[in-house]
Amino acid sequence: MDVHKYEPKVEKIKNLLNLKWPPIAGKFTNDQNKKGDSLKKIAICEAIDFVRRKNSVLNISKVNCTCAGGRHFTGLQILRIESLAPGLARQRHKVFDTTKTAVTSANRQPQPVNRGDFFILGPLTEFESEPDIILFFTNAAQADRLLGLISYRGAEPFVYYPASSICSTITNVLATGKPQINLISHFERQAGKWSPNEFITAMPLKDFEELVRNVPHSGYGKLEMSS
Repeated sequence: MDVHKYEPKVEKIKNLLNLKWPPIAGKFTNDQNKKGDSLKKIAICEAIDFVRRKNSVLNISKVNCTCAGGRHFTGLQILRIESLAPGLARQRHKVFDTTKTAVTSANRQPQPVNRGDFFILGPLTEFESEPDIILFFTNAAQADRLLGLISYRGAEPFVYYPASSICSTITNVLATGKPQINLISHFERQAGKWSPNEFITAMPLKDFEELVRNVPHSGYGKLEMSS
């Protein structure tokens, strides 16, 4: 059996941190993945959970992505913030007190750009070409160790965006080129199967490669620490 290029690295990190779920990855492209499902109607946050549980590949486009926010934040269909903001000020979500506040807050965050017609989402071990973003499912201790490994050769602070959806993390990571911890919003936890202690720790490929490289050297990576 052929070993995919990322499989040894995934096993190394999964075993080191005792991860329940291996990481998944996303890649923007103008071509569908031949192994991927292009027909399933699904939101981005649901797709991320589906892929990790089913170990499958999805081809997500503006046609089969059911969430306007997901289409926007992935750049598959960029919408006017003014058209998205009212939903954040209405009774069901009520994240902001007014639509104006929602628009102001959203405009301060990184904005999506179109990177392709499809967002291929699947297990990292299934990728033969380089993905754009990698997502780990972690608790606080595991997230700390991932970021510590990335930072071994130096790092800059990164900003946490409050009231962030899972899909907005895709925009933030790709726009800033930095990792981000997504706390998984109250509403996404209500709708999904996320553990109360679970975060999403997302990063660009370069940071994944960096943390794997630093495992033998960083105190965040060593299995046994000398006294």
